Amino acid sequence: MSHSYCLGGLKVVSDIELPELMSWHGSLCEPTEELVFCVGRVPSALEKPDHVGTDFQTEGRYRFLLRLSNKGRILIEHGRKVIVEPGPGADLMDARAVLMGPVQAILWHQRGLLPLHASAISVSGRAVALAGPSGVGKSTLAAALSGKHSVLADDICIVDTSDRATMLPSTPRLRLWREALKHFDIPLTSLPRALSRREKYLVEGQWVGTEEQQLAAVILLSRGAGREVTIARLRGWTSFTGLQSVVHMLGAARSLGLNSAIFTALVKLIDAGVSVWDLSIPDDLVCIDKAGEKVLSVLDGCT
Repeated sequence: MSHSYCLGGLKVVSDIELPELMSWHGSLCEPTEELVFCVGRVPSALEKPDHVGTDFQTEGRYRFLLRLSNKGRILIEHGRKVIVEPGPGADLMDARAVLMGPVQAILWHQRGLLPLHASAISVSGRAVALAGPSGVGKSTLAAALSGKHSVLADDICIVDTSDRATMLPSTPRLRLWREALKHFDIPLTSLPRALSRREKYLVEGQWVGTEEQQLAAVILLSRGAGREVTIARLRGWTSFTGLQSVVHMLGAARSLGLNSAIFTALVKLIDAGVSVWDLSIPDDLVCIDKAGEKVLSVLDGCT
């Protein structure tokens, strides 16, 4: 049985259930092409690889073979098709985390878009990316802001720099740990799990549809050693390197020969007036609401 979803304005047809995404309806988005996620046979190696890494191989720009730790494999082709061959006894629910993270990032790289490792919210019709490495609190901060602002993306922010710096909304569903649910007083009852063997759940945020939004700011999250939430604007080369640090699957994209394209896209972000900020948050959920206030406070100066 196949499932249909909407992702970045495109229709996804998938053999694997992807509850993180919005179901596709003709009135919701009417794409001119589809992304296909299917279960099938994947070669153990590419015929003529240009790059051979520890867990992946590339062939040109448009073929990327990823080896999974459970001996499964995934082939990503032409920014359109993903073939998954699960390993023996693998749980497809856990494969979703790879599909919605690294695999999705490779798809967007192949399509000439810039995936940032970020969740995103909409504030007064402008997109704000909350970026950083796994576990830094991107989804939790988005949840803190979701009461009054719409969620545009979780974990991957799809940016188009072909004209101006715009973001393609992907999902209003956030993946939150159990302790975050407790902090926000969100009942655990009936929430679907994001992973089969971990206490991470999917929570619905407000959805604004599939229209692109201007990207106003990228907030780089980090864990502070003190007790204060601090925010500071980055400028010049520091803002460029900060943005580069949150390009999702940067090393893999470089192996696809996209280093120059990524450099150009980051320069366009800065030229388009996207502001870059460093937000330091203590490792304590009590500070998350204060961090949300800091995010909103800097947007008044963003045009």
